[in-house]
Amino acid sequence: FSLPAAARRKQKWSVDPRNSAWSNDDSKFGQKMLEKMGWSKGKGLGAQEQGNPEHIRVKVKNDVLGLGATINHEDNWIAHQDDFNQLLAELNNCHGQGET
Repeated sequence: FSLPAAARRKQKWSVDPRNSAWSNDDSKFGQKMLEKMGWSKGKGLGAQEQGNPEHIRVKVKNDVLGLGATINHEDNWIAHQDDFNQLLAELNNCHGQGET
């Protein structure tokens, strides 16, 4: 006798650019542990509290590009074609075939 597996539900991530919902939740395990060791909200981590007091900001990535890739809409194929044609003309002149 086996129990059916729990139905998997897709998890929808909300767009929260300031990540304030997560940072305002004081019931996190890690935060409780840090507070037990003397840390308090607004202080940085480290012996002299020199660490960054802010949490890491998240950014929603809704494209299929790799990390760090940018969309380049610049269409340079005509410029590349002109460069290629110039290169061919120089090669033809260099090898004595003249203009073709």
